[in-house]
Amino acid sequence: MALSLMRQDAVDVLTRQHAQIRRGFYRAALPGPGRRRAFERLMRLLAVHEAAEEAHVHPVARRVLASGPALAARRRQEEKEAKELLVGLWHTGPYGKGYLRRLNEVRRAVLAHAAREEREEFAALRRAVGSRRLRLLGAEVRMTQAYAPTRPHRWVNDEATNKLAAPLLGPFDRARDLARQAARRR
Repeated sequence: MALSLMRQDAVDVLTRQHAQIRRGFYRAALPGPGRRRAFERLMRLLAVHEAAEEAHVHPVARRVLASGPALAARRRQEEKEAKELLVGLWHTGPYGKGYLRRLNEVRRAVLAHAAREEREEFAALRRAVGSRRLRLLGAEVRMTQAYAPTRPHRWVNDEATNKLAAPLLGPFDRARDLARQAARRR
């Protein structure tokens, strides 16, 4: 298993997650009893995905790409704006007033951001960084996602705060997720 994990590079992992996020927005918009679960899955995926990008991918891009500092700054600003929208969506919840409007607003911002990442940052990283380093970066991404917070926190939006907050907020969010699931089963 460890060998197969090392074969996946960061760009592959994150691009595949972008596709999962696109499908997640669609599922979270569907009416019915599955909406809450789809919403929670989407929020979790977005939170862990962004945590890994902010903690590892953007810093590498900032250091190795010629236009890295400006590129990383633009991606961080987009993520900060999207995180503000995500926090609002989280508080609205899947059955709250204005949910679909907020969901669509977040969807537009997140998918535009993902497209720019793939076109500008990921493509440049593929050209500038060796395959071995991209595989190591993929392992860092997956490791961070394993313990990252599972919901958006508006003040956690850069390399330092992600690396400091994840060991504290990740377990807290995951415990709260389990408690919510147990309460719904009762």
